[in-house]
Amino acid sequence: MKIKNIKQFEILKELKDFLILWISQSLSQFGSSMTSFAIIIWGFEKHDSVLSISLLMICSLLPSILLSYLAGTFIDKWNKKLIMLISDTIAAICSVFMLILLINNRLEISYLYSINIILGLMNAFQSPASSVAITMIVPKKHYMKISGLQSLSSSMITTFTPLIATAVYAFGGMKVILVIDLSTFFMAVIALLLCVKIPNCESYKNKQKSSALEDCLNGVYYIFKNKSILYLIIFMGFVNLIASIYNCNLTPMILARTNNDKMILGVVTSFVGIGGIIGSILITIKKPSKSKVNTIFNSITFSFLICNTLLGTGRNVYIWSFAVLAGHITIPFLTGNVNTIMRTKVPIDIQGRVFSARNTLQYATILIGYILGGILADKCFEPIMASNSNLKQILSIIVGDGKGSGMAVTFVIIGVVGFAVCWMFRRNKHIQALDD
Repeated sequence: MKIKNIKQFEILKELKDFLILWISQSLSQFGSSMTSFAIIIWGFEKHDSVLSISLLMICSLLPSILLSYLAGTFIDKWNKKLIMLISDTIAAICSVFMLILLINNRLEISYLYSINIILGLMNAFQSPASSVAITMIVPKKHYMKISGLQSLSSSMITTFTPLIATAVYAFGGMKVILVIDLSTFFMAVIALLLCVKIPNCESYKNKQKSSALEDCLNGVYYIFKNKSILYLIIFMGFVNLIASIYNCNLTPMILARTNNDKMILGVVTSFVGIGGIIGSILITIKKPSKSKVNTIFNSITFSFLICNTLLGTGRNVYIWSFAVLAGHITIPFLTGNVNTIMRTKVPIDIQGRVFSARNTLQYATILIGYILGGILADKCFEPIMASNSNLKQILSIIVGDGKGSGMAVTFVIIGVVGFAVCWMFRRNKHIQALDD
């Protein structure tokens, strides 16, 4: 028992900086998630359109995707802590601006589009800087464990955000949510500034100086030179495409099929987080799989087939809750193994550039997915399911009818397509070589 306690103490000592960073950033992410969730409800109440919600997400994603390619060279050169502090501070200023507009009853969705553009710009620096910083402060042997912990916090945020945000929104409105968001920001900044030590990567500094464009291209060159990494990124781009169609339709579909019952929405989205929590705990305590590639494909194939198709065919809170619970238990196994592969295969002195180039390639499909998801719902399947056509009669046998049934059709389609494409990528010899 004494030896076991000593071993646990050594692990905690090795992960001290990560644990402080993880806990403080998780609190800040919780505040930001509450704000994002409340904005979706506010936007849908004001405009009753999936496309308007999609545009909010697009305004956040597009700057991040476009700038990530250029941000990598600065992330490798600059102090990672400083990048994170500046990015988080500007994001907090945006929250203050929203609060001021709310107090003066002048908040409009057009302002939110502009704010989301600024947040997207900051995320282009903050996200890869945080990823590289974690690689630098965590021993290699703990990569899978910390991936599980990150998935755990993400899943807990997903679980509790809908319940807490819905309750706070109902009784205190957006103003109280923004105050909570700003409070968690200050806690995260203090912890990062005073308690977390992030070393600089000297190997990059010692190399011959090159232009910013050459530095940016180095990340792209590395990806295209390493076919295994390239095809993994392409596959994850497809996963993000399906996931973004899923994300932009889930909340509107639940609200549409339940006559805007926010309590049912809170229950269903909370089960998303519960599934993630269970999966995160399993991957944290489980011995790492010998075949990371097989684990990646097994987890996401199951999720696409079970979660998406049941969401589309289900017509009550019980089936929807089971669908998201089963589908999201496997997601931490996907993200944990992908992150471990990237951290171990890519040299640390170029991770900023490679991760940023990856974000540009991999996250561009999210933008396409949000646009496609909104168009499929508002312009295609919802009108079809509101008509008296023969196609509507056939589809209603599968998903039912009424408002929201068009979005349900979308879920069935992305479930089947996702399952089929996963099996195609599974046979790719370059991706299979990542297990070597």
